Amino acid sequence: MSRRSSYGYSRNSSRTYRSGKYTGRRKRNKKIRILIIVLAVLLICAAVFALLWFLVLNRDNESSDSNNTDKEMSSQSSVSEIKPDTSSGPEKETSSESSDEESEPDPDLEGYRDGNVFVYDKKGYEMFYGTDGSAEAYAAVVSKIKSLAGDGVNVYNMVVPNHAPFGLPEKYLSEMNDEQQNIKKIYSSYTENVIPIDVYETEKSHRKEYTYFKTDNNWTSLGAYYAYQEFCKSLGMQAVELEKLQKGSIPDFRGALCAATKTDENPDGNKELAGNPDMVVYYNMPGIESCILLENGRSEEREVSLIAAFAEGSNAYSAFIWGNNPYMKVTTTQKTGRKLCIIKDSYGCAFAPFTTANFDEVYIVDPSYYVGNVMDYIKENKFTDVLVINSIMNANTSFRLDEINSILG
Repeated sequence: MSRRSSYGYSRNSSRTYRSGKYTGRRKRNKKIRILIIVLAVLLICAAVFALLWFLVLNRDNESSDSNNTDKEMSSQSSVSEIKPDTSSGPEKETSSESSDEESEPDPDLEGYRDGNVFVYDKKGYEMFYGTDGSAEAYAAVVSKIKSLAGDGVNVYNMVVPNHAPFGLPEKYLSEMNDEQQNIKKIYSSYTENVIPIDVYETEKSHRKEYTYFKTDNNWTSLGAYYAYQEFCKSLGMQAVELEKLQKGSIPDFRGALCAATKTDENPDGNKELAGNPDMVVYYNMPGIESCILLENGRSEEREVSLIAAFAEGSNAYSAFIWGNNPYMKVTTTQKTGRKLCIIKDSYGCAFAPFTTANFDEVYIVDPSYYVGNVMDYIKENKFTDVLVINSIMNANTSFRLDEINSILG
């Protein structure tokens, strides 16, 4: 009878096992496993060392690039006067970190929200959600201005689109309301004879140029100039030639959209916006006789220059007519027999200086700070023209309508 157990092995120790052959094999297998483990550990250590070396080199390169950039910005920190170019057509404005032309929106590039600011391709944008109802309400306020001004005064209205329609791809534009349709709704809803100045297609045709800031909610002086040309066409006037004007620039401008992303945890604001500063370009207008300013927070007027060339940093946009203040009264040597009152928001700051080439007097009013009845001033001083200029964001905001109503008496 077989002497095997139910497991198929002999109950007695086999000679082969006693002789140590199985024991030797087991020891060799153990050595092989140890060798494999050691090799694996060495490979892991080598990979970790290579990764750390790459990170150190990359950090050194970034530090070097940052130092070079800081040196460039430091060398450009003061306001510079630039002689006008003699080339034909308006000069394109560029920042130190942007090319002459803006690239077409990349549909594959992803944007994101940082607080209330939408960031795409290192630029900040405002998202528009105005409605037909808010458009009609704004048209009613502008119509009221015309009704109070009377038949002897021409009233114009310019609603300025923001940067979004010209800088964002369709996948993000579809998430907000249509700015062009909203502007058309405003222009078709007047109850008085208000003259619309439609600049949407104009700004669209120049969308590849530096017409809007990257870190601020305003347009550049170049964007304002193209709108000024449209304004002159409506009035039958000749626009001043941009290339004949003396130009100055203020670098390293990080505007309101960058500031809006600042938090206690991130005091510098969004890194992409902060790392992509703008340049404010302004133009010195000829023929200025006097410029009287009532500055916000002051009770007395004072005479100033039209352009505050000393403005810098986050306040650089205030170079245009000293920013948002109750009013500025500019008298010129033009002798056209016409006077213009501009009722504006911040978009009017970059726009207003150009109009001094076409009117004997330009009275610039900001309803956010103005106290009094501007219609009485217009009538008493025999103004011939009134321009209401607001961004599409303000035109669809109820508190802006309240501010305008507050100065109409």
